[in-house]
Amino acid sequence: MATNPNINYGQLLTTTLNNAAPKIVDNIINNHPLFAKLQAKGSIIKESGGANFHERLFYASNDTVQFQGAYDTLNTTAQDVITTASFAQKIMTGTVTTTDLELKQNAGSEKIVDLLMAKTKNLKSSLENALGTSVYADGTGSGGKDIGGLQLLIADAPTSGTVGGINRANYSFWQNKLYDFSVESVSASASTIQSAMDTLYLRCQAQAASIPDLIMADSVYFTFFKASLNTIQRITDDKKGSLGYVSYMYNGSDVFYDPECPASHMYFLNTNHVFLKYLGKSLFEAGETQRAFNQLAYATPMVFVGNMTIDNARVHGVMHN
Repeated sequence: MATNPNINYGQLLTTTLNNAAPKIVDNIINNHPLFAKLQAKGSIIKESGGANFHERLFYASNDTVQFQGAYDTLNTTAQDVITTASFAQKIMTGTVTTTDLELKQNAGSEKIVDLLMAKTKNLKSSLENALGTSVYADGTGSGGKDIGGLQLLIADAPTSGTVGGINRANYSFWQNKLYDFSVESVSASASTIQSAMDTLYLRCQAQAASIPDLIMADSVYFTFFKASLNTIQRITDDKKGSLGYVSYMYNGSDVFYDPECPASHMYFLNTNHVFLKYLGKSLFEAGETQRAFNQLAYATPMVFVGNMTIDNARVHGVMHN
């Protein structure tokens, strides 16, 4: 059976993927506690352009602040208290491909739409998994093309490496906090996890009122934490439970288990200082369907251009062995 000559297949492919894009974005945001928290705080940010994402850092106090008498001289000493971190823009893509043979085998508009929706559903799931995993990326994967996620921004070795173009070894203000069980000479267990969390929580309070509000753990540390709690437990928010992840509370912070979290790790985040930035009209955008010049096929890309950034390192922490 021949394909329907009245159907513009390229336009149909592009329209189908464009219509699916908002749902893809919603699922990605709602199915990960960090993205959901960032969305609630307005920290998933569309940038208008530029070669990099820039964050202004306030790394020192203004020393002109003083108490003084009515006729004392104002302190007008020049202050060098602001610098800028620059984060590269990373590209993630996926494509829906359709061959002429598939179009012939699914002749008729309803069958073709069903085919495209099935392919789009598969791409949606793959994009969700890829971006969810990238939350913890260190930026070195795929030859340095990966997103710079939490293993870069909140590093196991916070006194080394470069983040946002700034060498952490040279600037203590750009070093996240750390609780390393091996350094502390403590074994991680249900009986020690809360004491370790107390210590790291206080270390993250480098500035007044800047406290972690989101904690994400792997199965080992989450199980230790859960076992350390009282027997009466509850989901902290019905919405979180309905989205498929369970949250407990610690000092007012939501504590989540994330299967993508690196083994024996727990991240303490202040989500006022973490961002997901992107270029374009939406977090994911469908590109134009192209007809392959040397194949009997069409391809439609879905594109993300963005990265994770921070504007303060001292208020975040990581726990590991």
